[in-house]
Amino acid sequence: MALRFMTSTFISTGRDYTLKGGRMEVEVRHRPVRYARLEIKPDGRIVVTAPEGFDVEAFIKKHERWLRNRLRELEEVRRESARGFPFFGEFYRLELGNVRKVELRDGKLILPAERERARKALKELLRDKVAALVTLYSVLMGVSPGKIYIRNQRTKWASCSSRGNLSFNLRLAALPEKLIEYVVIHELAHLRYLDHSRAFWRFVGRFYPDYGTARRELRRWWGVIEVNEGWRWLEGRE
Repeated sequence: MALRFMTSTFISTGRDYTLKGGRMEVEVRHRPVRYARLEIKPDGRIVVTAPEGFDVEAFIKKHERWLRNRLRELEEVRRESARGFPFFGEFYRLELGNVRKVELRDGKLILPAERERARKALKELLRDKVAALVTLYSVLMGVSPGKIYIRNQRTKWASCSSRGNLSFNLRLAALPEKLIEYVVIHELAHLRYLDHSRAFWRFVGRFYPDYGTARRELRRWWGVIEVNEGWRWLEGRE
């Protein structure tokens, strides 16, 4: 694994370093941080955030096995994403057309050609599913949520405000319904516990016992959406 390090306060080209495997470029960001951090972005970029003078080469070698495993996982995510446009857990060939709502025809998913209309159509479908789950589980869990919003969020699947309003990411429209169910339960649990304490997870577990698997699946689906061409268009990231 030959690593080209790009270093400085932001980015500049550095020399190559050699590790086992192939060639890969590492972006090093020097920041006044206490501990170095290694990340692999959904697009495959390797980023190290570290203080000035930090031994990046030794840091990378120490985490080489983890790095290679994560890159392998990312390649699997890319292959899955290439199956088509993910829509409620299934993959479809995406087509943009002169339609006002989402249509399924012969294995194709047809969205309005205008991006905002496409988002609106998906939000309407997602809102119906989410609202039904919120209604069901708010009774079972003994909580009283406020308003429900469907938003184009970039970092979270959902959030709960101090007023009890629930915001759900449009990306949930890509997920199987079982995972949407978990996200709803998770956010409703925050109406009882504002943190992620043991009591919070015990409460979640009463209504969704296999939440550990759901959390891992959500991380995988996030990666699929990040690299998916249809979702990149939908979110204006092309």
